[in-house]
Amino acid sequence: MIRSTARQFLSARRRWPIGVQISLGGASSSHYEHLSNQHLSRRLMSSSSAPGTQGTDGFPSVDESLGKILPSFGSNPITPEGDAATITTDSTGIAMTAAEQVATFEPTWWPSDQTLVLLNWIHETAGFSSYAYTIGATTIAFRVLLFPLFAKGQSNSSRMAHLQPELKIMKDELDKMGNKIDQASQMRYQQQTVALFRKYKCNPLVSIVAPLASMPIFMSMFFAMRNAPEHIPALLQTGGLLWFPDLTAADPYCIMPVLSAATFMGMTEVGKEQMMANDPAKGQMMVNVFRAMAVVMVPLTMNFNSGVFVYWSVNNTWSFMQTIVLKQPAVKKYLGIWDPPKPVPGQETKSIFDEVKKLMNKDKKEEPNAWAADRVKAHNEIIEQQKMVKKKLMEKEGLSPRGKSRK
Repeated sequence: MIRSTARQFLSARRRWPIGVQISLGGASSSHYEHLSNQHLSRRLMSSSSAPGTQGTDGFPSVDESLGKILPSFGSNPITPEGDAATITTDSTGIAMTAAEQVATFEPTWWPSDQTLVLLNWIHETAGFSSYAYTIGATTIAFRVLLFPLFAKGQSNSSRMAHLQPELKIMKDELDKMGNKIDQASQMRYQQQTVALFRKYKCNPLVSIVAPLASMPIFMSMFFAMRNAPEHIPALLQTGGLLWFPDLTAADPYCIMPVLSAATFMGMTEVGKEQMMANDPAKGQMMVNVFRAMAVVMVPLTMNFNSGVFVYWSVNNTWSFMQTIVLKQPAVKKYLGIWDPPKPVPGQETKSIFDEVKKLMNKDKKEEPNAWAADRVKAHNEIIEQQKMVKKKLMEKEGLSPRGKSRK
């Protein structure tokens, strides 16, 4: 170390200005350099025997002289910054711990565990710098795969809305028949219904394919993110972004819960026209339920870990943007999505409460009518029996039905 310091000192001294190198006694610069080297050698020998003290010739030690002349060339070793070394060591340790946790994770065949395995594989294969990118990319990939089903369901629902008035007329005609409905009438109604669906090229089951397909994915991703801190905490603790660096902790500023609720509310408001197309009363009720859910979900879910909200935020934002895209005229024309039907003149729009009251009143009316019909039937049977008895008695006595004797 002392030799290295001396070399640095000599190298720096050679770069001093020319005036500094001129000797006091008029000697040449080379002669001065030779004397200086000789003098420095004696200092180094004296300092090596007693570091940190004065040399035998009474001059200050090398450490002191170099510290005064060139403070940056002290005898202490120049070490790298402590913070940088610590961060590098910590990052390496976290990466090793995360890799060990991923390797030791033993998933079951439960969908949430398999989803977590898929997320870990995507994170390792794609080489994302943050696990939040992995969650977002996987969510978008799922939604892209499901988009054809949602587009087909939207087209089917728009056609279903247009056949509802005709279907309602057929159903009302069948209800007017009351208890006189026979098997032939039921068969005719079924055939007319099938023909009506073929006319509009729709199927009631197609509209529920997309929700049924997306529900398992939604639940698997949700429970995978909820349980991930138990299996791979080291990978998630440094897998966040911006204001949420730790995916195992809740959002410290509650930004993502509000964002998820806002995008859900926006999706409801943009798509309420289509929800109310089939049945305005039931559609309005569903819109109000979704609005309430958007408001209530913020305080109920604000303590969930940030990994869950990364998935929800991306998923709800995609749904919101998808609803806007599917309302564009060019997109609707390309995908075969019809505009909502206009209200039928004179058709009364009933609320869900009116429908419940109608069903209750119908049951109350049918019950007395059934009792009345049974009583009338029993009364008629009694009358017929009395007539038969009276007729037999009269025949036995030889009387005619009009009370005259037979000759």
